[in-house]
Amino acid sequence: MATLTFGCTFSDRIEAFLDRRVGVDDFDLALSIVEPQKLFRQTVREATFDIAELSMGSHIAAVGRGTPDYVGLPVFLSRSFRHSNLYVRTDRGIERPEDLAGRRIGLVDFQQTAALWLRGVLADDHGVSRESIRWITAGLHAPVLDDRAPMALPAGIHVTRSSSTLDDLLARGEIDAVISPAAPRCFIEHEAPVDRLWRDYRREEIAYWRRRALFPIMHVAVLRRSLAERNPGLAGALCGAFEQARQIAINDLAHRDFPKVTMPWLNHHAADCRQVLGSDPWTYGIEDNRAVLATMLRYAWQDGLTDRGLTVEDLFA
Repeated sequence: MATLTFGCTFSDRIEAFLDRRVGVDDFDLALSIVEPQKLFRQTVREATFDIAELSMGSHIAAVGRGTPDYVGLPVFLSRSFRHSNLYVRTDRGIERPEDLAGRRIGLVDFQQTAALWLRGVLADDHGVSRESIRWITAGLHAPVLDDRAPMALPAGIHVTRSSSTLDDLLARGEIDAVISPAAPRCFIEHEAPVDRLWRDYRREEIAYWRRRALFPIMHVAVLRRSLAERNPGLAGALCGAFEQARQIAINDLAHRDFPKVTMPWLNHHAADCRQVLGSDPWTYGIEDNRAVLATMLRYAWQDGLTDRGLTVEDLFA
């Protein structure tokens, strides 16, 4: 039996692979749980794993360059609304999203999917163009001196990498805002006048869902291209296995009679989410996600991550 290495983050969507309730015929899956930023760099730079969970922004950029080592599977292991991830200096007169025009905003990486979505939200919903921002890339709490992958951005997009950290730059007031899934330390520890732009971010995210019916995709599963070409049925078998694992996670959340995570009202919270988003918002497959994928491709083209208009089908095996 051939072994396939699988690099991923931990979630209930892959838990059934870890405990062997789900597998793929004729293959043994060897899982490695890796921190996301490290995982994405290993995948993009070194093609470390046979199967990997990858930033959707990085996958789109690789397809746009025309030299991806991986083919995508329509399996979306991470999704998240991102209004909570925009932190601003409160001493700069930034009260509304529109006030960010002309500012300096920090990012971990220009390809980062959370940043791709928030750039799109700022442009589509608030008229803040990408070209009006000075983008500063850096590690959040430790220096990162280079980009995840080479980029050739258009002249109107201004991106500079800093040898400092986003947390230090924000705390010192050298940038006006930060987009980051993880909160800057200066915000957590109240070391600087920093707050979320959208303080009631859940209300904003629910309003966004009701207005646009988009549940943002963050991570996609990818398969080494050479393996997909040598094993024509492997991509389909993996998609089936991922869907089986997803269904196990959904059923476990709906029917478990003791807490799986350290939340006292998990079932109540899950019911609230279903009431807002519907019974099955975390869908896999192309057709159920065509609108959200097309939106991401438009944002990536407007960002300069691709220099040609990609179709949804271009992303997948």
